[in-house]
Amino acid sequence: MRVIAGLWRGHPLQSPPGDFARPTTDRVKESMFHLLGPSSPRDTVLDLFAGSGALGIEALSRGAPEAIFADVHPVSLSIVRTNLARLRAEQSVQVWKSDWQKTLCRVLQEERKLSWIFVDPPYAKGLWLPILEWVASHPLHFAKMILESPKQVQLPEQIGRIEMKKNRVYGDIAVTVYEPVAIEEMG
Repeated sequence: MRVIAGLWRGHPLQSPPGDFARPTTDRVKESMFHLLGPSSPRDTVLDLFAGSGALGIEALSRGAPEAIFADVHPVSLSIVRTNLARLRAEQSVQVWKSDWQKTLCRVLQEERKLSWIFVDPPYAKGLWLPILEWVASHPLHFAKMILESPKQVQLPEQIGRIEMKKNRVYGDIAVTVYEPVAIEEMG
């Protein structure tokens, strides 16, 4: 596993040992960022279920001004900190020991604007729909939410104030991009 593009292109990343986490493959990560387009994020990116921190680190490498890495597992958080230290990227990040709901509540409470939210939860927990429902029912400020899931998971085209913009399958993995619906589109 490595950084695909940008400032830290080619730098190797450490991942949690064994079956503890399922890191996003370089191929899927590259495809994911291709779906996001060539422009760099202007606001903070959120790497929910950070694992190794690979998605947030990739965003930083491509020009994100700040990243938040959230995970509940101490092993994952340790790996994220190790990867950030190796890249000397600690100054533009925050690492939170927090579950997805507490993380999103904190982001909302702090009125943070997010360019990208990466959502790659443990597959066995099936959290894609609960996260989509939460985001759809709260006034969270974000530009794009990117979900990684098994290809057989069926996600809604639209849920409340967010809608699917892109969905691609890479082997057994699906990458889905959601964006907020413009107010005039809803009315």
